[in-house]
Amino acid sequence: MNKHFEGVLDRYFEAVLEDHPMFATSVGLKAGEGKLDPATREFEAKQQRRRTATLAQLDAISPRDLSNEQQLDRLALRAMLRREEEEFARGRSGLEPDGPERVLNALLHELIRGDDEPKRAAANIRSLLEQTARFLSEAGTLLEKPEAVWLKVMRQTTLGADALFSAVETFLQKNEPEPKDPQRIASARSAVRKYVDKAEGRPTAPPGSFAIGAEAMRRRVRDQLGLDYTLGEVESLALCEIDRVNGLLRKAAGGRNPEKFIEEARRRWRPNAPLLDIYKRTTAEVAERFRAARAVSFPVGDTLEVRPVPEFMRPLFPTAAYTSPGAFEKRQQGIFWVNDLSLVKDTPAEKLKEQQQHFGLALTCAHEAYPGHHLQFVTANRHPRKWRRLFAHAVFYEGWTLWCEQMMADLKIENSPWLRVQQLHDALWRCHRIVVDLRLQTRRYSYEQAVLHMQKHLGFTKARAEGDMNWYTAQASVPMSYWIGRLENERLRQRLMVERGWGLQKFNDWLLSFGTIPQSWIEKYGLD
Repeated sequence: MNKHFEGVLDRYFEAVLEDHPMFATSVGLKAGEGKLDPATREFEAKQQRRRTATLAQLDAISPRDLSNEQQLDRLALRAMLRREEEEFARGRSGLEPDGPERVLNALLHELIRGDDEPKRAAANIRSLLEQTARFLSEAGTLLEKPEAVWLKVMRQTTLGADALFSAVETFLQKNEPEPKDPQRIASARSAVRKYVDKAEGRPTAPPGSFAIGAEAMRRRVRDQLGLDYTLGEVESLALCEIDRVNGLLRKAAGGRNPEKFIEEARRRWRPNAPLLDIYKRTTAEVAERFRAARAVSFPVGDTLEVRPVPEFMRPLFPTAAYTSPGAFEKRQQGIFWVNDLSLVKDTPAEKLKEQQQHFGLALTCAHEAYPGHHLQFVTANRHPRKWRRLFAHAVFYEGWTLWCEQMMADLKIENSPWLRVQQLHDALWRCHRIVVDLRLQTRRYSYEQAVLHMQKHLGFTKARAEGDMNWYTAQASVPMSYWIGRLENERLRQRLMVERGWGLQKFNDWLLSFGTIPQSWIEKYGLD
């Protein structure tokens, strides 16, 4: 074990957590609670100097002196630093008007905590409200030319600000209200409006400024996905997978139109209980069936709450979502959110239509809960190398959830005749994501062309396609990570289960034991 390398890791992350209280709070450290980060140019420059210095320190260490576990941390740290350096160099903070979103997320984090620890959450919320004006004023000085798509996202996000501040007001009134609370809330509301006005008043960046370009995208494929593929090879892979999955989908649907097959099954589905109860029951049933199949080891001591989305969060959430516990939280409790919009509809027909949007929720339960996101993140959060817990590569955590969906069908965890069709239909969507992500970020597709691609090839409505594209623009290489990660799991399954004779549980447990990092790195440093 190289002590010098351990020192580099410790110094870097300890300094980052001290400088970024919002990050520290999100990973479960009390030291950052109730605090908002600095948001000045000087602060940004300080972080960049630390990245540059840390990369230089890594260069001064011979990789041959590191253990296999240290090699994995070396790759993950270097990849993270390079990505952040690229974003700094292209001036992302001047393009992305995300100040209000960061404040709202911090307040939302405390409101969620408020269900279990109301006094602690109330104190933190009051502190955050008092710092909001300072934070957003500083963040506003970073804005130069907002990117047009990201400006649209800011508008959508801040539309929910009033509902969230109303929820904050209600929460504080129930938890030892203080005379200054209305003033605190009014100040924060005003700060959000001022920030929005400032962002709207700036000239916008040239169209497509969200794109990182071909060279940076090649580095993302290497550093975030862990692959040595060229961009041409990535696209060829995607096009071949689209053809292959289309063929499997037609076969599973028995020659029928897959979308009509699923839509017909959706129309026939009639929930026999409140949706929340169905989600709770199905989550437990899916978990128990995976246990019985001995597909993977389940964590001990964790908890998973299946909760309804609060009213103020309804516009911000899809039909279902998951919030993981912080990496360092002693209590590893995840929350599986159910957004039942039928509760706000008036007529039985309207209520039924909204409930039917949750059709196929067994797959959703496997994806979000057990053995999906919840099981994976709780397992990663217990990794003995504490800094490993802070690395989160989408090629692993999203590849894992699609692997869980595949196991759902292969192991016949759910025997519904539509399940295989739906699983493959969703897989096709993830295959097209590779093409769109690649072309969008290398400027071969404009935003509008990418939206049209999803409409043409997947039958998306314009609104749904735009919703997908909004986050694609901000997360280069993440959309392609879903299906590529699923393929990486399959490649390793062939090597270890088919060729070496490993059982499914041994394979899955081995895969999960390294944290949330690319499968190719695990293969290189995690096998005998």
